[in-house]
Amino acid sequence: MQRQPRLSRSEVVARLRELARQHGGVSLRLVATHDAAALRSLRMHFPSFALACRAARVELVKPLPRLLGRRSPSAAWSQDKVVGELRRLDGAGASTGWADLMERGPAGLVNAAAAHAGGLQQARADAGVEAPERLAPVPRWDRAAIAREIEHRARLGHPLAASRAPQRFVAAARWHYGSWEAALAAAGVDPDAVRLQRGRYTPDEILERIRGLARAGAEVRPSTLREVVKLDTVRKLFGSIEAAVRAAGVADAVTHGNQKWSRERVVEELRARAARGESTLTRGLHRAVQLYFGGARAARTAAGLPPLLRTAWTEDSLIKELQRRARRGDSGHTLWAACKRLFGSLEAARCAAGVPATQRADGMAAWDGPALLRELRRRRRAGQQLARGLVDGLRREFGSLAAARALADRRRGPGARAGAGAVRGRGRGDDAWRRWSRAQLIERLRAWHAAGGGEPSQALVLACRHQLGSVVRACAEAGVPVMATPWTPQRVRKALREPGVDVVDPQLVAACIDHYGSVTAARAAAVRRQRRRQWSKATVIAELQARSRRGLKGVGRLLRDPATRLFGSTGAALLAAGQADPRRASRVSQRR
Repeated sequence: MQRQPRLSRSEVVARLRELARQHGGVSLRLVATHDAAALRSLRMHFPSFALACRAARVELVKPLPRLLGRRSPSAAWSQDKVVGELRRLDGAGASTGWADLMERGPAGLVNAAAAHAGGLQQARADAGVEAPERLAPVPRWDRAAIAREIEHRARLGHPLAASRAPQRFVAAARWHYGSWEAALAAAGVDPDAVRLQRGRYTPDEILERIRGLARAGAEVRPSTLREVVKLDTVRKLFGSIEAAVRAAGVADAVTHGNQKWSRERVVEELRARAARGESTLTRGLHRAVQLYFGGARAARTAAGLPPLLRTAWTEDSLIKELQRRARRGDSGHTLWAACKRLFGSLEAARCAAGVPATQRADGMAAWDGPALLRELRRRRRAGQQLARGLVDGLRREFGSLAAARALADRRRGPGARAGAGAVRGRGRGDDAWRRWSRAQLIERLRAWHAAGGGEPSQALVLACRHQLGSVVRACAEAGVPVMATPWTPQRVRKALREPGVDVVDPQLVAACIDHYGSVTAARAAAVRRQRRRQWSKATVIAELQARSRRGLKGVGRLLRDPATRLFGSTGAALLAAGQADPRRASRVSQRR
């Protein structure tokens, strides 16, 4: 979508005065019709349209009321169209009755006939169409007719249950007799014989159904018994499904239809895992052990394996285990309980074992502007959602998500494609611009200038800085005009941080509006970025040592996040600074 131009306050006032001079005044409808750009920009500078007119010193006129006249020939309905449509329906054999037209006729024909022809009857008269015959009234029921209808349905074998009989007929029977059962009794029909709901099960019926299921060769279990009897009734009468099966004299089903384990297979699997040095059980094997043996100890005894004896961890055994897992590539996070009990934390245990602590990778929120834009373009091409870290990083770098999207769409010109090609070539050629000689660089600069200039590629800028120290020197050496440095968000923030800066450069103002939406938002982004401190391990250690010299214990609120991110934990950061973790010291004193 193309960005719409934004007008300044003075430009909006000038356009309002010009419209007032041409039309003798301004109104909201007039501005929207003749100058939509001024109306869009007006909302950014003035709270209301009336205040904008007051600032421009122009007269605010009320819009003229719409003239009420005859309908246009292109209107949807008219008297001639209504008459023609009724003639067409009558010629096609369709009904022109009110109910049929409202249900199946053209939409709005009945309302159009009332508005243009004085009603549907007058419209039919104008069209020369006869009114349709009225339908015969519905016959009214009485007690004798209801009894005869019930007897007739009983002779034909039609269902007489209240849910299967015609509902209008059932409603009439209930009106005259009080209930459907009373109407059936008056017609000589037994209500219990036609009722679809059966009576209550008896214990003997349930036992007979269970025996019939067993005689049919099916295994008696809840999944098969559910098809012949209600399980809630079985549990209500016998207490459980198993008790009902035993009362019926049927053997219990000890295996499941999808069961894959057996006692022999459990023993075989335990011996195979012991031969491989594995002592843990999978979830399925654990359930099979509980089902067939009651526990792992009994299962290992049946398999001829010694029982597993768990020994408590000591500091030496825990250090050896951490070192063994580190050689295998395991972080040892499953041992956090023992590490916390013996050393205070997992990070402190890793430091005691000489195992490097795991580093937390910075998310997308810590990326720089170009990396965020590349990720934004990639996700938009793939149609993926924007992650939370990506959104936070884009708002931090560019002020808003809309500004970042506009910047990602704007950098699609020839210069951007050239820069992208240079970056791709550099990735394949392992920084190919480093192998350019000074003569090759000057030749490429002259070729770039002959092609019309524009935004230079990243490889060309890096080569200029690598060979001659700066882009200005390289352009002077090649005899071409100095490249126009593009305004990036980083350059805007750097320019606004200069002491005593005054925003008078039109290019700087345009760059602030382009990247951040306004100069105020750009100033806020520059201050916010300047306040953020970049931490490293050396600065964290120096700050911790300074806190120790001032008599402060621990890491403090300011250093908690960078210490955890860079060292894995606050305890590891204190150990790296040559200090003792106060929490671990208190735990050791409590154990003593």
